[in-house]
Amino acid sequence: MVTGIRQKIMSLPQTTWVHVVLGLALFVGLFHGTHATVWAKDYKYSGGVIIEKQSTLPFRRAIANVQRAIKGARFIIVGEPNYQLMQRMVGRERAGAKGFFLYRPDLGIPVFDNDPKAAMEIPLKIVIWEGSDGKGIIRYKQPSSVLADYKSLAGLGRELDELMVKISDAGVK
Repeated sequence: MVTGIRQKIMSLPQTTWVHVVLGLALFVGLFHGTHATVWAKDYKYSGGVIIEKQSTLPFRRAIANVQRAIKGARFIIVGEPNYQLMQRMVGRERAGAKGFFLYRPDLGIPVFDNDPKAAMEIPLKIVIWEGSDGKGIIRYKQPSSVLADYKSLAGLGRELDELMVKISDAGVK
């Protein structure tokens, strides 16, 4: 049975199965509330800590500020998932959602040099949702909590925390 399912999935066009995987990832992400009423929240879960910040800026301005801060921190944006498209694939609509997958080669090298298993944790991801008030809600996984279980990466995690705070704060004020 598993082989039959695997064959069906693998026979789909590449773009279709990528959309299915991304859609499932988005579906899992929907279980985290999106109507923040405070400036910042932390959500602990088995994979680390999710930081959430409520922006005082309109959604699109929060995105522009975060994107500028990403580039200012010398990260490369290696992906921008289309959350609206993924929602439509399952018959839902979302007012606004923008995500960025971030990578910095100089900071990625220590991951591979110290514990290649930690490569599963990169690139970093930051997501900006549009709240019901039209303001941005910014979320990301705290890098130090994600890298905590990997040998010799605590220092890198703290360094990445500082960069992610600066990037996310740019979208808040």
